[in-house]
This record gives sequence, structure tokens and C-alpha cells, in this order.
Amino acid sequence: MENERKSYLERKKELTSYYKARVSTYEGYANEPREKAIVNIVEEVSLFVNINPSYLYTIAVGEGLGSQYLDFMFDSKTGMLVTDVEVDGFQNLGLDFFSANSEISRIKKYLPSNFNENNEYKIYQVERNEKYGEEIVPSTTFKDLESAMYGFAAVLKHREELFLRACMQLGYTRPTEDEKAYWTYYYFQGEGQAYQALSHNKGLNIFNNISVSRQSVHIKALERVASWRYVQHFNIFSK
Repeated sequence: MENERKSYLERKKELTSYYKARVSTYEGYANEPREKAIVNIVEEVSLFVNINPSYLYTIAVGEGLGSQYLDFMFDSKTGMLVTDVEVDGFQNLGLDFFSANSEISRIKKYLPSNFNENNEYKIYQVERNEKYGEEIVPSTTFKDLESAMYGFAAVLKHREELFLRACMQLGYTRPTEDEKAYWTYYYFQGEGQAYQALSHNKGLNIFNNISVSRQSVHIKALERVASWRYVQHFNIFSK
């Protein structure tokens, strides 16, 4: 799918047709000079964690960082993006269980050695309402945007690790970039559900699922992949 010399509208239509999914214009939170700070943070964090920066950005923005944080955080005098405001892990990044001991122990290897509770993040209990009822979950408040991105990237990288491990267990071939992006997001949405779907899929093909509901993880994952490819068309990030 060559995208050189294509207009943004042409590329968007192409991606929508190919993935049969909606393409969200997530680039709008990082494509202006006043938003350069988020680009710098994402590049720094992605290098540390070893994850594609445009993908990390796309998934974070899609989980709420864009509409719930980046849309509002501009200095009234300079017009530049402010990055030293706390970030709600639950509302802004979908990190419902970030502060659970079981989660921290698994993602710690992907975090800086000085990334500690009360310095980079604080635990807070939040009520969420899921289809099976209400529950209290141990989420977090990050001290600033940089800390939030480190925390989010560590979780996403861990889900990538789970997916790649499952690939080996199931005897699947090495995933393409699209397949890794799709299934990593699937695992981010729920590990048990993702493994079950991956196993039933009998392979890595991201188009096997017949679900058409926009609430399904399958469609959400396709939308994230399509939107990620669209973000790449703007050449905002190094890759």
C-alpha cells in the first residue's frame, strides 16, 4: 500500500477501504509546532521501551489522551502545550489496573529504575461500571505527561510481550507489523479474551473475525491499526 504522493484524503479513503474500519484523525494532537512537546516525549519513551513511536502515540490518544487531556492543556500566554499537569490513568489512558501489585510487578522491567510510587504516580481507587457490574479498581494518577507516557508504554510493551509469547506457544509464524499492532492492542483490551481470540483465529490474520460492532475489540483494533497508518502518513514521528 504505497502512500507516497497521495493526498491526506486519498490516503484516508484508501485505509478505510483496506481495513474496513473508521480512520480517526489522531495526528491533529501532534502536528502543530505548539504541540511539539508530545512528539518529543513520545520519541523519548518509545526509544527507551523499544516500541514504534507513532503506534505508541496512536494507542494512547485513542484511549483518551487526546480528547481528555491534549485538547485542553495549552498555556494561555504562550499557546504551547503544557506537560506538567497530572494525568489520570483511568480517564486519560485506560489504565484501570495500573497500580495493582500484579500489574506493577509485570511491567517494572519496562520502566525507568527511578519510576516509583509517590514520585511518578499515585495510587487511587476508582469505580468503574462494566457489563458484569460495578467494581473498584486500582488505577493511578501520574505526576505529568512524561510519567504517564512511560507508564502507558510499559503496559503496552508488556501486552506485546504476551502476544509474541502466545504466537510461539500456538506455533504461529512471525507477525507482520499490522498483525503485531492489531493483536498487541487486542491484548491491551484484555489478556484472556485476546488469547482465546488468537487461538480460535487459527493464525494471525486480522481480518478473520466476522464481528461488525464498533464496540467489539476486533473492530476497535482494526480502527487503531488504520488510524496508526494514517498518522504515519503525516511523518510526525521518526517511524
